[in-house]
Amino acid sequence: MSGARRGTDKTYSHIVSGISAVVDIINLGNIDVSKPHCFVGAQFFSDAAGLVPATPDAGTVTIAVETLNTTPVVEDIPDGIIDATEPCTRSWAANTRRVIATPSGITVATHYRIVVTCNET
Repeated sequence: MSGARRGTDKTYSHIVSGISAVVDIINLGNIDVSKPHCFVGAQFFSDAAGLVPATPDAGTVTIAVETLNTTPVVEDIPDGIIDATEPCTRSWAANTRRVIATPSGITVATHYRIVVTCNET
């Protein structure tokens, strides 16, 4: 969780991973398990500082999670593949401990991060 930023208020949690190379898996832990309605998105950049947004021409990011029900096993979420050429938000409902993002075949962008938000409803 190196470099992750965390923001929480009474209704939701917001966690931004550190920026990683598009060949690296992001393993974002310490998700607030009390907020079971979760969302994740991926953001892509052409620099390591995350200052220059980029839209890949190809690639995906596959999302898996560790929940209270499956610890220590990691499971795929429904519809858990983000098309890097058209980034979008994926969601699931589970008391989640950890989110794992696995990139594959990403072009143009050199770096990425994931953003996770969770709420109670």
